[in-house]
Amino acid sequence: AKLHWLSGEAQIKTYRVPDSRHQRAFCSECGSALPCLHQNGALLVAPAGSLDTPLDIRPTAHIFTGSRADWDHDLHSAPAFDEFVR
Repeated sequence: AKLHWLSGEAQIKTYRVPDSRHQRAFCSECGSALPCLHQNGALLVAPAGSLDTPLDIRPTAHIFTGSRADWDHDLHSAPAFDEFVR
């Protein structure tokens, strides 16, 4: 996999959890999760929130539900907002 940044590459920071394969990339200005390469470039992880085009795929699993928060049920009934309201 390859990443080609159009701008802002200097603001990208990564964090790797010690003694693990878990790594995250984020913007040092706003904290947004960003795509990053894993497994020496064999895998590209792109957080859904960083995409700006529709996806043709749907999730295939809802994982780790045994340890979810007590309030993580029926979230479709919670108010939804199209954008951040100040």
